[in-house]
Amino acid sequence: MNAMPNIRTTPASILVVEDFALLRSSVVQWLQNRFPGCLVHGVDSGERALEHARSARPDIVLMDINLPGIDGIEATCRIKAEAPETAVVMLTIHDTPQHRAAAADAGAAGYLPKSEMEAKLESTVESLLKSRTRP
Repeated sequence: MNAMPNIRTTPASILVVEDFALLRSSVVQWLQNRFPGCLVHGVDSGERALEHARSARPDIVLMDINLPGIDGIEATCRIKAEAPETAVVMLTIHDTPQHRAAAADAGAAGYLPKSEMEAKLESTVESLLKSRTRP
C-alpha cells in the first residue's frame, strides 16, 4: 500500500509586518490578488507580529526592520524561537552587510530590499509556498 504524501491541506497564511500603512495595505492587497488561496494579514508593529504569530502561526512573515517598539530583527528572533517552521523574509529599505547578517542570525529565511520588491517578491513568496507543501 502506498502512503499518501504529507501535504498540508489548510490554506497558507502570510503576515505582512510594516508600520507604513499605505505600503502595508498595498502589499497585503497585492498578495491577496496574486495568491488568492492564501490568508493574508497585515500588522504595524513587532509586538502585533508576535501576537499574530502566536495565535495564527503564519507560514510566511514579510518583516520590516524599522518598527516601533520591538524591531524586525528582534521580532524575527522571537518568532523563530517559538515557531521555527515559520519562514521570515526581511522586507526592508536597509541593504547593508550588517543588516543582512543580523537578519540571518535571527533566523530569517530571506532578505529582500524594498528596492527589489517589485522584481523579486512574487518569486520569493512562490518558492516559500511550494516548500510548505513538499512531503
